[in-house]
Amino acid sequence: MKNDSTNDQTAPLADLPSVSRRTVAGGFAALVASLAGAGVSQAATGNMIGKPYRPAMLGTDYATTDSVYFDPDYPSMHFPHIFKSKGKTVQSFMWLADGPGAKGCVILSPQRYGGDCLDSIIPALVGAGIHVMRFNPRGMWDDKEVYSFTSALDDLHAAVAFLGENGGQHAVPPGTGAERTFQIDLDHIAVLGKSGGGGMMGWVAGSENPGLNTIITVSPNELLAKPLSAAYTKYFNELRDSLDGRVDIVKELDALTPADYNRFSMTKAAPRLVNKNVLLIGHSSREYVDTLHMPLVQAMQKANAKHFSQVIFEANDYYLTARVALARLVVSWLKEECGF
Repeated sequence: MKNDSTNDQTAPLADLPSVSRRTVAGGFAALVASLAGAGVSQAATGNMIGKPYRPAMLGTDYATTDSVYFDPDYPSMHFPHIFKSKGKTVQSFMWLADGPGAKGCVILSPQRYGGDCLDSIIPALVGAGIHVMRFNPRGMWDDKEVYSFTSALDDLHAAVAFLGENGGQHAVPPGTGAERTFQIDLDHIAVLGKSGGGGMMGWVAGSENPGLNTIITVSPNELLAKPLSAAYTKYFNELRDSLDGRVDIVKELDALTPADYNRFSMTKAAPRLVNKNVLLIGHSSREYVDTLHMPLVQAMQKANAKHFSQVIFEANDYYLTARVALARLVVSWLKEECGF
């Protein structure tokens, strides 16, 4: 599927750098190979040969088909709830998959200031029997706290801790929906996020948190180096003024110490992900591939990562022309590569 965006410097697939990835067997490799027709770069994923994608591998193609499974005692549902981070309340939501028993859970870490949370993937995940949790970091939508990179990372760690409470056994909060319990499979907790607030945050959290075993990061960004260029400063100040001061990126970056920059460096965190399940998803902007995607691939290869996969979609950084393919890829990778 050709990207028609006039804003994105989309490189022809044949010109994208050919990079190696670990060899995977069966359905996931076949899926990625077949997704070339739906916007996944074959050059970027490596030379993979496999059978055409068959939804029967997963039972149902959950990206395009609603699940026919319904358990009246343990129905799928969606409800709000809260958890605590540093003693403060964090607003959150849960989507539960049908059925009893322990199930894996994907935490959606949102882009900074309420950007894309990849909510469009939730129905496919739930239909595939995976619980989903999404939270709003403190200060993102409330005026009681001040949003920062460090506080958002603390909140992601707190979300993992919440899922692990009581050995992963939870109940739907009273008054929010039907009474039912649900069990989190503590060996299958993942984070999925995009850009800096989601992608970078999930990558770093996975490198720090032993309870977070699976990381899916979509077009992540590294922190901008200081001092900012005049062009960036002007742009961010205009953004701040247009939003009545709610988003002040210059102030946020100025508050970060050298230790913070070291902590949030994705390339430096790569060696700590060597035994984790990691899926790096990029878009096909030439600048993005060269300056952000490839350095992360090389860092993981240098660390001899054991469970690392990466692909590049022929799409711009919004992925609006590749959401079905993105959902298929994420669900298949979780089910077949990670045992969700």
